[in-house]
Amino acid sequence: MELSEHFQELRSRLLISLACFAVAASGAFYLFPYLWPIVKYPLMGTELVTLINLSPAEGISVNLLVACMTAALATSPVFLYHVYAFAAPAVPRERKSTFLFSIFSASFLFLAGAAFAFFFAIPFLFAFLSGYSNAAVQMWSQTSYVSFLFRFEVLFAVLFQMPVAAAFLGRTGLLAKDFLQRHFRVIIFLTALFSAVVTPPDLLSLFWIALPMLLLYGISLITYRLAWRAR
Repeated sequence: MELSEHFQELRSRLLISLACFAVAASGAFYLFPYLWPIVKYPLMGTELVTLINLSPAEGISVNLLVACMTAALATSPVFLYHVYAFAAPAVPRERKSTFLFSIFSASFLFLAGAAFAFFFAIPFLFAFLSGYSNAAVQMWSQTSYVSFLFRFEVLFAVLFQMPVAAAFLGRTGLLAKDFLQRHFRVIIFLTALFSAVVTPPDLLSLFWIALPMLLLYGISLITYRLAWRAR
């Protein structure tokens, strides 16, 4: 296949993905009254915060933001399918199953990280932030709340890609075979520090955030060693 044909195929797949995204975003925009209680779920543990609009058009911008993020989540399988279909011809036949498994693993971990943030990490963080200062009434703008929520969603979704990234590094041999094992003290310290920053100042909350992160590190260590041996 010539280069121009590759670009034409890429263009077609992008247009299909964008069309699916537009349809899903339109539906999510219409269903915003039903989606908003779900978006507010991380605030259910506190009654100290009142969400407000600070501009006449802020309600519309929040509606659009929620619709776009919902559409991105709903159409991610379509996007990943087209990524695989476009790249599959360039992958050797004996490695196609590994390539497909890597895509599905990364997708599953991405969704798992977003779910962990939404149901555990972010509610702990909001409970801490909402009660941190008693000197002022906690009134957050809807735009700030939704932007903060989705930034942390993406952060944890990316952090949950550690096993896939470790497998890639092990497969390519960019790092030494015992690199992750030699630096486990640094990883544990950074994990504890990160958990302490995003959770209220109590040991139970820190434990519930740090434990899955350490489990991810253990899985990453295993996938790294397995990928290194398969080189």
